[in-house]
Amino acid sequence: MKKKLIIGLFISASLLFVGCGNKKVEDKEKVTISYGEIAGGVTVGKKLNSYTLQDQFEKQHSLNDKVKKVIFVFTKATGHLMRVYLVDKDVNYLSSRNIDFIADISGMPSLIAKMFAIPDFKESVYPILLIRKKENAVSFRNEEQKNAIMIISLDNQKIVNVKFVTNEIDLKNEID
Repeated sequence: MKKKLIIGLFISASLLFVGCGNKKVEDKEKVTISYGEIAGGVTVGKKLNSYTLQDQFEKQHSLNDKVKKVIFVFTKATGHLMRVYLVDKDVNYLSSRNIDFIADISGMPSLIAKMFAIPDFKESVYPILLIRKKENAVSFRNEEQKNAIMIISLDNQKIVNVKFVTNEIDLKNEID
């Protein structure tokens, strides 16, 4: 009985971290930044900080000159927005557009990530590159815009502009 209670409490606590709710991204006007520093490793006019990250299937991906856009999500809500947008797209939708999709899971306890989030990510056929360490996330995250999807446009790894979107229409306009 005591064991069942502990397991039940653990599962309840886990759901608080991972969440079952459908918290929406607050729909704000799209923000475009064409100059200046966005985050430590993101400055318009300079090269994007390079990265080598594993996807949900443990395959390594690195920034290269072919990548034209990098999409970052830093919250569960923005991750859900991306997932809803991509649900009916084929496996090559992002790669055919030379887009990397990166999700920050660094704030998630590793046990929760391993037991719940990563298996959930594996249901997606497109690669989701995962930031697992907080120190890696800091160089890309803009605290003022962390509740929006950040889309970085690149030309040979040089940042052309950065856009922050909070709805599917703006997301579609930026990707398609």
